[in-house]
Amino acid sequence: MVFSKAEFLFLLLPFTLAVYWLPFFRGLRWRNIWLLLVSLFFYAWGERFYVLLMVLSILGNWLLGLWVSSVPRPRGKAIVALACGFNLGLLFAFKYLNWILSGVGMEPIAFFRLPIGISFYTFQALSYVIDVYRGKDPPQKNLIDVGLYIAFFPQLVAGPIVRYGTVAKQLRERTATWDGVAQGAWRFTIGLSKKLILADQLGSVTRLTFQQNTEQSALLAWLGALAVMLQIFFDFSGYSDMAIGLGKMFGFDFPENFKYPYISQSISEFWRRWHISLSSWFRDYLYYPLSVGPSVRLRKAVAQKWSRQTAAKVSGAFTLFVVWLATGLWHGANLTFVVWGLMQFVFLAVEQYRRPPKNKKRAAILGTIGTLLAVLCSDVVFQADSLSHAASYFATMLCLRGNPLADPAAWYWLRQYGVVFVLGILLSTPVVPVLREKMEARGHGNLWAWVRTAGMMLLLLLDIGFVFGGDYSPFIYFNF
Repeated sequence: MVFSKAEFLFLLLPFTLAVYWLPFFRGLRWRNIWLLLVSLFFYAWGERFYVLLMVLSILGNWLLGLWVSSVPRPRGKAIVALACGFNLGLLFAFKYLNWILSGVGMEPIAFFRLPIGISFYTFQALSYVIDVYRGKDPPQKNLIDVGLYIAFFPQLVAGPIVRYGTVAKQLRERTATWDGVAQGAWRFTIGLSKKLILADQLGSVTRLTFQQNTEQSALLAWLGALAVMLQIFFDFSGYSDMAIGLGKMFGFDFPENFKYPYISQSISEFWRRWHISLSSWFRDYLYYPLSVGPSVRLRKAVAQKWSRQTAAKVSGAFTLFVVWLATGLWHGANLTFVVWGLMQFVFLAVEQYRRPPKNKKRAAILGTIGTLLAVLCSDVVFQADSLSHAASYFATMLCLRGNPLADPAAWYWLRQYGVVFVLGILLSTPVVPVLREKMEARGHGNLWAWVRTAGMMLLLLLDIGFVFGGDYSPFIYFNF
């Protein structure tokens, strides 16, 4: 089931809220059971059989969490290794096995197809066991609470990846209020509007321009690259907004997943603003362990032949390489994602060893432009079906295929979607928060409240129109 479909918006969500708010249904124990049942139903709607895989993940990680907390810490390492094997083994079998079989010329196995959201809930479940082992969180003896943490439908299939410590107290002591429902509804409406009004419209340009074996001008190819860049942002940040909004309706506070990444002045800043829950997951559960394990041994080995400074650079580059190779593979079983991840590694490695700028103002402008170009090129590889497709698309963008600089089709699509492009560019910057702050600072807070309410009503009407009149377009990150 999808947030932007009528059956969720007008049937499942109202029914879930109505039962959740029944007067005799106030105990969190029963409310958690209800939310878990709804979450399993929500997932089973689209993944009828593979909901059993999620149940297996819930049971397995619940038992592993209890086990690792009951043994001395040295013995706990073996249980953490077992948890990694269990979780990553399931992820490998259902996400990568057929890709490898196809690569060696063998027939794929129909049973091992990619279940929606497995990358997200697998990482979430694995972090729970590791945090219990590290002593950051106590083990949860209540299976219902662990199940709700892993399977909660708002952020189940596309994040944000929530740590157990973030919601552990909320599972036991949260307070749902009508004010929270109102705030959640507003945030959900913002996310739904990002998806339907911006991302799905930009997707029309993306589908046209990224068709293989189609002749197009360089201008149209650049429009397609910009459309992909904006589409991915509004599609994914829109889903995160909807997840955070839905969580608020039930008394949960989820962490922010995006903080205007397209205003970043460097790739490292970009990754502190983009998909924050995934970036922090790889930092805490892969980068740091590598830094104190294999990276240290590599640094010692290199230091025996070269200087300590060189050894530190080599070990740091090794750690960064592994992390971004893993990040690329996490996004999908395709060489395009591997190359996409390695592109981020190269960008970050270059940033680490460049000289500090003398003119900070000029450096900020050039840094933002360079970051946007790097992200745009990365997104072309991300969107392409294959590396040859990406190479062909870049050749078109640079007029290396004998294609014209512009053609009637480019001007047609620019006229058709020019307003959407302008809105997308503006709203990918903090123009709305800045406007609100200025109005409130000048004593126009009441006017802003009226504008906000009117805007919400207009967005709701537009969203309803798109739900019933537009074509369905799945969320991009459902594929990962």
